[in-house]
Amino acid sequence: MEPGHTAAGSVAEGTPFGRYRLVELLGRGGMGEVWRAYDTVMDRVVALKLLLANVAEDPAYVERFRREAHAAASLDEPHVIPIYDFGEIDGRLYVTMRLIEGRDLHDVLAQGPLEPARAIAIIDQIASALHAAHRVGLIHRDVKPSNILIAEHDFAYLIDFGIAHAAGEAGLTSTGAVIGTWAYMAPERLNTGQADARADIYALACVLYECLTGSRPFPGDSLEQQLAAHLASPPPRPSTQTNTVPTALDTVIATGMAKDPDQRYATTIELADAARAAITTPLHPPAGAAQPTAGATDGSDTQLAPTGAAPALPPPTPLEVTPSPPRPRWRRRRVVIPALLAIAVLIGGGVFAAVNVSQRHKPTPAAPPPNTGPFTGIYTANFGPETDIDGKPWEGAAPAAIETWAVRSVCRPGGCVATASRRSGQATSVSTLVFDDVGGRWLAVGLGSGTCDNAPTERWRVFILQPYPDGTLSGDYTSTASNNCSNKLAVSFTRTGDVDVTSLPDPAAQPPRVVSAAQALHGHYHETTTFANGHKQEGDYAVRTDCLRTGDRCMSYFHNPDAAKALVFGDGKWIRDFDHDMPCRGGGTGHTNATARYPLPQPPQDPITLLIGHGHQEQTGTCDVGSWGFDDTFVRTGD
Repeated sequence: MEPGHTAAGSVAEGTPFGRYRLVELLGRGGMGEVWRAYDTVMDRVVALKLLLANVAEDPAYVERFRREAHAAASLDEPHVIPIYDFGEIDGRLYVTMRLIEGRDLHDVLAQGPLEPARAIAIIDQIASALHAAHRVGLIHRDVKPSNILIAEHDFAYLIDFGIAHAAGEAGLTSTGAVIGTWAYMAPERLNTGQADARADIYALACVLYECLTGSRPFPGDSLEQQLAAHLASPPPRPSTQTNTVPTALDTVIATGMAKDPDQRYATTIELADAARAAITTPLHPPAGAAQPTAGATDGSDTQLAPTGAAPALPPPTPLEVTPSPPRPRWRRRRVVIPALLAIAVLIGGGVFAAVNVSQRHKPTPAAPPPNTGPFTGIYTANFGPETDIDGKPWEGAAPAAIETWAVRSVCRPGGCVATASRRSGQATSVSTLVFDDVGGRWLAVGLGSGTCDNAPTERWRVFILQPYPDGTLSGDYTSTASNNCSNKLAVSFTRTGDVDVTSLPDPAAQPPRVVSAAQALHGHYHETTTFANGHKQEGDYAVRTDCLRTGDRCMSYFHNPDAAKALVFGDGKWIRDFDHDMPCRGGGTGHTNATARYPLPQPPQDPITLLIGHGHQEQTGTCDVGSWGFDDTFVRTGD
């Protein structure tokens, strides 16, 4: 038996695993274990998913794992946790990613259902993550509350893309194990074992239902009851379970959970948009609804209304959902009800299901609160073409784009703050933001994942908006990557109408913005890099530092017209991690990897006049090949 391994194939805490040291077991599931691990090369703590030992024995699975991990790492979407590394060590497949402190949605829902606005805000973020995956042909196949991580300020991440499938591949492993969770599994997966992105749409609608009601769509007392309900029972109506849920959301659930995949929403974004519209459009209960006869029963279990509740309405009839015309990108499939018998034989039991729940009268929704605050309403965001970080236009840059944002703001003694949600458009791949009024300008900093030179990397997305007397706001949107890539777009926000402020998180509940000591790194600097072999490099840079409003992480981006260097701050130091392919002067391609650490100067100063770091650079390929240590200094030369 290998050191540090148990007979069951799990690993003991403290065990070295390649360049990683396993620190703490965070969880164990059907596919493997998740560890808090320390990356000894990058000097950072990561989440490491260690798959079961036997899956590496399946060549088809290994090939799919590598392909899907690479696809997931390339997703440029803030609600997908950035993947740092993946591969195989000592016969075990693994993935490392950023460690997020938070709770999964399953634990959150254990405390009860969510208010509709909060539920839809979370679903909207997961819809954006799934939409990004679907656009590159990646299907998650296991969308469920325990795979949704809720971090600070209800920022949501979709996790566990490690069991995702590329479109068109079978839904079983080579050993015949189904990938996914029965409670959220689309009917076509039960019929044929095949699925496309519409199976994720079905699962997301199931999760929305659970957020609204606190229970699964088809709970059942047995697995066969759940399967039967997914195949044959009409979608449940959340408004009959919770009197705070508008009846318009019944239609959203019915469409998202339609048995025929062609009758569902075309994308997860459409589902999220429909859910948002359902809570922003006032609806009234149908007039003249007949009341049930006292004591009437059909012999099945009936859910009783609590004392003091409005009288129950008759059992709801199935919602009529107008079928959409077939979409060219999807092949229509019919639900094959006889497959129910085959599934019943496989699981060894009879199949039955009964649903009979009461519906309560809904009070007429009150008028939404008025729009107050300096940055509140529906805004159209007009973006200019892409430029480099200095504003120089790119040849062949993408044309101007438009997004729609809903914003809610409040001013308090410590300053003004606003919460914002993107309602349409894909120019920025950012779905939610928190703005702060900093020096008379609105500032928002968000994180996401993306690629730089075809390698996965973390992206920092920053809005800086200057308000004007006519109510418009203008400024720029920048995106910088830890691997030195960047771009910039001019942007203007124009108010087009009022917003239902109850559909957005209350900005007054946001904690105060924390000013990081790293923000003192700004202005112009002269860099001198001295290598151990005596070689010296020098250059002049401007630097901008953007920090998360929590103050614990920052991006300091050094740039000039010809070069850039990204330093990411956290835990009292900046880290430079540069990995790049470049052409050699004499032909061929060289690869450079450089890492360095720059401690925060003590005592803290503003501005920082001298930043000193130490690092290591390795070059491979057909250029100069070698490995050297180096000292790096940045001396401030001006504002």
